[in-house]
Amino acid sequence: MINWNDINLKNRSNGKVKTVCPACSHNRKNKKDPCLSVSIDQGLANCWNCGEVSVRDLKKKDDYKLPNQQWTNYTKISDKLVKWFKDERNISQQTIIDCKITEEEYYQPALSKKVNNIVFNYFEGTVLVNKKYRSGNKKFTQTAGTRKILFGLNHIIGCDEIYIVEGEMDKLAFWEAGYKNCVSVPNGAKDLSDYFEECEAYLKDVKKVFIAVDTDEDGKNLERELIKRFGKWRSARIEFDGEKDANDLLKKGILSLQKAIENPNHYPVDGTFTAEDIKDDLLDYYDNGMEECPAPKSPNFAELNKVFKIMMGQLTVVTGIPSHGKSNFIEDYVINIIHDYKYKASFYSPEHFPMKLHHGVLAEKVIGKPFEHAFRDNPRMTKEDIDTYIKWSKDKIYITYPEKGETVNWKWLLDKFKEQLFRYGIDIFVIDAFNKVKRNKPDSLGEINDVLSDLCQFAQAYNVHVFLIAHPVKMQKDNKTGLYAAPTLYDVKGSGDFRDQAHNGLCVYRYFDNGSKDGFTEVINLKTKFKNQGKITGSAYFKYDYTNGRYYDKNGVPDRLNLFDEKRKEIQATQISVEPEIEEFEYDDLPF
Repeated sequence: MINWNDINLKNRSNGKVKTVCPACSHNRKNKKDPCLSVSIDQGLANCWNCGEVSVRDLKKKDDYKLPNQQWTNYTKISDKLVKWFKDERNISQQTIIDCKITEEEYYQPALSKKVNNIVFNYFEGTVLVNKKYRSGNKKFTQTAGTRKILFGLNHIIGCDEIYIVEGEMDKLAFWEAGYKNCVSVPNGAKDLSDYFEECEAYLKDVKKVFIAVDTDEDGKNLERELIKRFGKWRSARIEFDGEKDANDLLKKGILSLQKAIENPNHYPVDGTFTAEDIKDDLLDYYDNGMEECPAPKSPNFAELNKVFKIMMGQLTVVTGIPSHGKSNFIEDYVINIIHDYKYKASFYSPEHFPMKLHHGVLAEKVIGKPFEHAFRDNPRMTKEDIDTYIKWSKDKIYITYPEKGETVNWKWLLDKFKEQLFRYGIDIFVIDAFNKVKRNKPDSLGEINDVLSDLCQFAQAYNVHVFLIAHPVKMQKDNKTGLYAAPTLYDVKGSGDFRDQAHNGLCVYRYFDNGSKDGFTEVINLKTKFKNQGKITGSAYFKYDYTNGRYYDKNGVPDRLNLFDEKRKEIQATQISVEPEIEEFEYDDLPF
């Protein structure tokens, strides 16, 4: 590894520079050839001639352990293992050496004994960060307490294009085929957040990502996760000619794998599409119908699910008269979805500052009990309940807020969302509210249109869902009923573009207690993009539980069990929902 201080940065303090390599240039015929590519901002360098790398600032965290660094004690590979790699995997001894594969006797918990293992050594620069052990009968273990990084990390330093595979053997297969700029994620990885957070400096500025994961269901899920983080425009898919993965195709011959790598399928994102471009999606639609619309599975939302559902890749504008509960409702709705679908959500809601207040409100909806004190017949949540919420939410809920007095404009917010999406894999973004994000020209209708267009493009490009809460103009009161009209998307303050641009729209309308009649909340579908998402002008009716911030069916019972309690489903299954009689009023929105 090259010492960063030995690199000639040509008096530059930022940007990128090409310079001579301290490791090899003095031995080359053309000693002045700038073969070392350096990103000063990232602190990374890579030599295209000798392959040596440099990392300026290696991560040092006290809460992570390092394996024994004497890995070179195990570099003598047995003839038996070399033969196995060649006969069973078509991987040469040179690839084993180049990728620092070792052989070691080590305790396998699944076998309850020490056995001989193939060892995949995970390096960052010259530091051995992790060791993963694979026994002859495919049992795995690894060094405990180590950082989660990608296998082959050094091989993508300074690369504009990289290949991502699923498993160390596929990484070796790519190396064997001559493609060294390749990293592996763990087989069947369910959550990439830790890996992307640790490896962000190496990945965030990559210009092209070739996704070469397995063709099974886990591989398809991983592909979707990678597309979500990198975006379709800089991603392409490698197909394996009917084989499950890269190593299986390598077994058929190195030329077969090289041909597959050299002919990637680019995702259609340039704005021009043919049926051939979406053939797989079209056939899947034919065989299975439209993909499932994410919707809360709790009986609390059963009636709403009949008239409204979201789809990923969309923008939903939520409006309602102030104090009618639109923020509370969307938080309850989103919490149920991320629980039921194992999604993640990011909330930008400055009205909930300080953050401990916001997490307290969210904890009430998750646990089902009040945070500050017992309320009515609902006891206060315990510290054990708070701990349950923290453990559940730490990889599920993210709060977006400026740390250093930064001005939150739309560029800042979208950049922050993209950063969160890349690092944590966020699925749902909530912006509460539109007027809490600074606009460059507050009186410009064109700017509103541009912002909404950017939000739609963001949702579509990354296949996420965005909820945008937006306040309406002051609504007129009916002289006879004393009720305000329910706002439509055309009533949202600022522009009719909220109706035209959004894929979906909701109105949260509250009927207050009047002494003789209990209050309730009506949630109205103002717009849905596709017919399988619901019925425009359709409504669902809820009661609001003041003790925990949850909504439940108007004719049901309060839901006060935590999200993880199985009894919750049994109790709520007895609920009966009947549409109540309410005052009629006309909607400005039309059902088309």
